[in-house]
Amino acid sequence: MKSTAGKFIVAIGMLLLLMVIAACGEDASSEAGAATDTDVEETETTETEGETEASEEAVDLGEAKLVTNWFAQPEHGGNYAALKEGYYAEEGIDMTVEPGGPQISATQLVSSGKVEFGYTSGEDILNARDKGIPLVAIGAIFQTSPYVLISHEEAGIEDFSDLNGKTVITAPGVGYWEYIKEAYDLDDVKELSYTGNLATFIDNPDAVTQGYVTSEPFVLDKEGVANNHLLIHDSGFQPYSNVIFTTEKVIEEKPELVKAFMKATVKGWETYREDPAAYQSFLQEYNPDLTTELMDFGAETQDEFVFGGDAAEHGFGYMSEERWSDLQQKMIDLGIISYEEDASNYFTTEFLPTEE
Repeated sequence: MKSTAGKFIVAIGMLLLLMVIAACGEDASSEAGAATDTDVEETETTETEGETEASEEAVDLGEAKLVTNWFAQPEHGGNYAALKEGYYAEEGIDMTVEPGGPQISATQLVSSGKVEFGYTSGEDILNARDKGIPLVAIGAIFQTSPYVLISHEEAGIEDFSDLNGKTVITAPGVGYWEYIKEAYDLDDVKELSYTGNLATFIDNPDAVTQGYVTSEPFVLDKEGVANNHLLIHDSGFQPYSNVIFTTEKVIEEKPELVKAFMKATVKGWETYREDPAAYQSFLQEYNPDLTTELMDFGAETQDEFVFGGDAAEHGFGYMSEERWSDLQQKMIDLGIISYEEDASNYFTTEFLPTEE
């Protein structure tokens, strides 16, 4: 009996030992499985992060140029800010901003394909379209045109109808002047061609000259010439000003470039608005004649013209079909252009960034 009982106890002991060993094996397998799952998750996470980083890297969109409509000014500040801050480079664009001038035509350079983007007026876009040149507006810097007609304070000019009997210095054939002459019955005006020089205006108390509200009034004040001005926009002729444009060909062949360019441009203007003074020295590299005082005046004066109006609701650069169609009809009525086409052919807001 003792022998049988002993064998039974040994058997029980062996059974318990086997159960313990089996349990340990299961725990080890579970730990190994858990480790394998963790490794897979970590690998997947690493791959996902890598893909995200890769997707955030800008595509190389190559070289591109923008030609403005005049020497570097606060009126171009946002594009220079975008250049200085590297916003174009972030979008994959090797960007060059070239100042315009009296002998430089952005419309000719862009239409010829030598340059991808330019600054011009809304009128020039429609004039070009009327001649078969397929320019397309992709954004407007000025919601309200900064163009003004400047008079001597002593002349007492308070309305456009007061221009009769005066000498008016403007660019030949410019749309707003043709409109004002007809709308305000100006039949007794001596017209001189605008050259960019204020000397003729200063020397003639009966003279009126075109100018930018952000520039010439300040210059005249510094010269001690008391002056008033009439805002062209208030005449009823209301084109967008400093319009950013390209060609149908660029839009068709390089839509990614156009989108990236506008994204960086809008960001640049928003940055410039926050601290215009931070970009004064950079602007002076392109235009050494700029003074700190003039840049301060220009940036402060233009803010409402750029960021007010429809831009206050829709964002920088916005343009409406209603404004473009109205401009086109006025130019047709004045005989400046003859060809009427759908506004969607010559302007688009599709490349302006939208809030995500």
